[in-house]
Formats: sequence, structure tokens, C-alpha cells
Amino acid sequence: MTLMCVGGLRTIEVIRANVEDMRRLGDFTVLYIQGKGRKDRTEFVKLPGPVFDAINDYLKERCNVNEKDPLFISTSNRNANSRLTTRTISGIAKQAMRKAGFDSPRLSAHSLRHSAVTLSLLAGADLADVQSFARHSSITTTQIYSHAVDRINSSCENMICDAIFS
Repeated sequence: MTLMCVGGLRTIEVIRANVEDMRRLGDFTVLYIQGKGRKDRTEFVKLPGPVFDAINDYLKERCNVNEKDPLFISTSNRNANSRLTTRTISGIAKQAMRKAGFDSPRLSAHSLRHSAVTLSLLAGADLADVQSFARHSSITTTQIYSHAVDRINSSCENMICDAIFS
């Protein structure tokens, strides 16, 4: 959940990640990912301290972890130690959201990606940086988020209300 929230990963990117894909790059720890529609792991997301620590804690609990192993594995009786599925990740995300008090059919694992992109824009990130972060092939896709942020920051309704009721 932390990785998806902070890194804006798609469920397929989480599933495809292996332990060996976590590496140092300069001063940062990164996770190389195999993006949507790609064969190679050429793109990466930075793993800030809390995210890296959470993944490391998880890997310590697993024991006997090999570099070639999937980063996240199933613990179910039928699929123990095998790669997670998109359905499993969706279920984990849904359960965590419900536990946090967010129970809506509109919320999904992919909502975490939308939140990461939106929050980066709200925090003032440049549109081109957000496009790179989200691994959008087209800036048009990223602009959809930007328009939503612009709209939410618009004061039109308040101005109309003030004009009518003041």
C-alpha cells in the first residue's frame, strides 16, 4: 500500500517487481519497474525512507529471500510463495481502505495511483515532472489531473455565493 501510494504504481507494476529490482542509484534507493506494455525494467520510482523501511521490514519477515524472487508474494495455502495477482492486490487495497473508513465502490487499488498523481500536483510539482513520475506516455493524460486540481482550487462558487448572499 505504501509503495503504491507514494510511488503511484499500477498493480501490474507491483506484481512484476522482483527483489533484485531494488537498487541504489546515486544517493537514492529505487525500484526499477516493468511498466505497462513494456518488456524491460527501464523505469524506476524512488523509495523514500519510510517506503524503503516498510519493504525491508516485510522482506525480513519473509526469511530466505532470494534476489530473483518476486518482491511481494502470496501467503495463501494454494499459492504460497508465488507472485501476487492483480486481484489479490486489489483485495488488499480494498480491505485497507475499508479499515481506514473509506468504503466506496469507486475506490480501488488504482485509486492509490490517482491519489499519488493528484497529491504531487497539489504539492506544486511541475506538470512534466508529474508526467515522468506517473510514467504517462502523453502529457495529455497528466493534464487531466492538472485540470481537476485547477478546478478544485477555483473559487468561482465562493465568489458567486459571496455576490448573492453578501
